[in-house]
Amino acid sequence: MVRIAVRAVGALLALLGLALTVVGAWFATQLGASGTAEFTTRPAAGQPVLFTPDVLNRVDADIVVTATPTEGGRVWMAKANPSDATAVLGDARHVEITGVEVRDWALLSAERGSAEPPGLGAADLWRAQDDAQGPVSLTVTQDQAPESVVVAVDEGSIESLTMRVADKRWFVEAVVAALVGLFLVVAGVIALWPRRHTEEHPAHDDAPTADHQEVAP
Repeated sequence: MVRIAVRAVGALLALLGLALTVVGAWFATQLGASGTAEFTTRPAAGQPVLFTPDVLNRVDADIVVTATPTEGGRVWMAKANPSDATAVLGDARHVEITGVEVRDWALLSAERGSAEPPGLGAADLWRAQDDAQGPVSLTVTQDQAPESVVVAVDEGSIESLTMRVADKRWFVEAVVAALVGLFLVVAGVIALWPRRHTEEHPAHDDAPTADHQEVAP
């Protein structure tokens, strides 16, 4: 009965260790030594895009948002206080980035509003803004949190929208997870490995018994 329980525990340890090893190794290879995670999406054409603090200020690391327009297009990007960004967009149609999907390294989004998008560049509420006929990037630092980022195009549409964040600790944690998983796999295999049971033999007493003791003359 004890042997069955040990084998069951060994099987669980091996399965858990295998899963942990695979996940840790996958994250380590995807993040690289710099611990860089990059999430991308292609938003609907003609609609501004809003990044909220729920996405930008969830980790203690700088976040770089990059928008690349289609060929010949011009993109505009700005940072603002969250309440200001929400107020200027109002009920206008826009795309809100709601989170990330780690499996596909994708940005999750939802469409909001129904009114016509307003002109954004003329507002005087932006903390920083940039526009160019090509890729535009803004860095969100956590010391100024909370912040929102708004992206729009003056011409064309957005070919790709990327959010990049780097933290070397993530790579270290992934490697540690993979090593712990390997240890659990080895422990599980040892528990499952069949052992030979040696047949016990009765101990031999070399001392003479009472029947064979010599009587002293």
